Amino acid sequence: MGFALNGGMKKWIKWCLLAAAMAAPWLYGLRFPFLYDDVGMIEENEFLADGGNVALVLTGRTLADPKVLNGRRPAVLASYFADRALHGLRPAGWRATNLALHLANALLLAALVRRLTGRGTPARLAALLFALHPALVEAVHAPGFRADVLCLFWSLAAFHAWFWAADSSRGRRAGAALRGGAMLAALALALLSKETALAWPLAAGAVLWLYPRTFARPRAAWGLAVSAALLAAGFFALWAALPADMQAAAGGWNGESLRPPENLWSVPALWTRTLRLALVPWPLNVTPRFDAVASPADGRFWLGLFWIAVCAVGAWKARRRLPTLAFGLCWMAVWFLPVSNLWPLYHPVADRYLYPVVPGFALMAAWLFEQQPAGARRAGAGAVALLYAVLLVARVWQWRSPEALWSAAYFQNPKSATAATWLGLLAEERGDPDAAATFYKAATEANPRSVHAWIDWGVLEGRRGNLAEAERLLLTALEISPGNPAASANLALCRSLSSPQP
Repeated sequence: MGFALNGGMKKWIKWCLLAAAMAAPWLYGLRFPFLYDDVGMIEENEFLADGGNVALVLTGRTLADPKVLNGRRPAVLASYFADRALHGLRPAGWRATNLALHLANALLLAALVRRLTGRGTPARLAALLFALHPALVEAVHAPGFRADVLCLFWSLAAFHAWFWAADSSRGRRAGAALRGGAMLAALALALLSKETALAWPLAAGAVLWLYPRTFARPRAAWGLAVSAALLAAGFFALWAALPADMQAAAGGWNGESLRPPENLWSVPALWTRTLRLALVPWPLNVTPRFDAVASPADGRFWLGLFWIAVCAVGAWKARRRLPTLAFGLCWMAVWFLPVSNLWPLYHPVADRYLYPVVPGFALMAAWLFEQQPAGARRAGAGAVALLYAVLLVARVWQWRSPEALWSAAYFQNPKSATAATWLGLLAEERGDPDAAATFYKAATEANPRSVHAWIDWGVLEGRRGNLAEAERLLLTALEISPGNPAASANLALCRSLSSPQP
């Protein structure tokens, strides 16, 4: 005896299969150890070890305390305290939280596309391509970079609350105000997750421009968008007033950040790089290299301007007949702005910066596949999804151990002071001080302002009994970073060992 599934059941089965396909390639990496920023932000973070500090986070008192890691991102810290309570220091639990947030983002993206286009096929394709995009491994796999994932989660939630609030069929004015408050609360949580959410009002503007008929109450939608812009401006003013530096715009140069006017000349080249990695997400690296564009005489400046012009003209021409394509381009451009280095960042480039950008690319790719006949669409989208899954698995495999991650990073970028410093620490752990010193020297040559490399090298020489050399190296670290606690403490110890005993 046969049976038939109703339409609703078929949809649930499709979405369950889609969720399984999106999650499967990530699962084998859950058991891998904490690496990179996970070590300092989670494993060795004494602030998280004291559960009583959660009160400081929930009351916003960490915002003005530069000594607290991620203090200006209390939404992230709150999620860390929750994971610490549930999973202790077992990496699999922390990574499961990241993966759950990532899958939720894919589904929220699908719901957004479905709302704007009225079609399910591009919604599912966009979710699948976003969920499997290899460039997102750093943000999704490493809990230390959860800020990117959590920020997008609350940003997408704010979009859906916005639609909900501007739907006049939902009821009375008091209820509409409550729903508007929910939208602003979601946006506030996005801003408390990462500063990237400052771009949200611009993304909302793109929706209003390209999909004016999606709102039952356009005036209410515009009013809420203006409220969101004011909220974002208020947060920016707050951050500017707080004692902690806003990235590399203040304080000493770290040897990597882009200094004015290099940061301005580099924006077009960074846009070209973003487009390339969205389209061809390989090779990937936790410490990629980017050479600053020193002046308009550099050809990368003009090539980048060309691609900016192509995207801008394309979005403008597509705005009426192909709004989905235009919206994908606008989404990429809007969420690129916070990482474009118009406001200089400590690290000019990073794979994780692509996390909020890729949904726009996934939407454009989904639109392109939707234009094909059904058979070609299934074959093409399936092939790309499979390729993404293979590259994703290969990328996650590099995170299986510190040796694997930093060896791969150093192989791809021998000028990475961060990779060389980590390899020096690993050499020390396995009892090879000569190799460690070689790596530390390479790190200081690659970036003479790498404070950690000078300190670690000085500590190594002190342990080897080379106290004069250790003092020189630690003094160099203090010249770069006056008052550095680690350099000061080790220098004092070095001098106490050097001085004659009474």
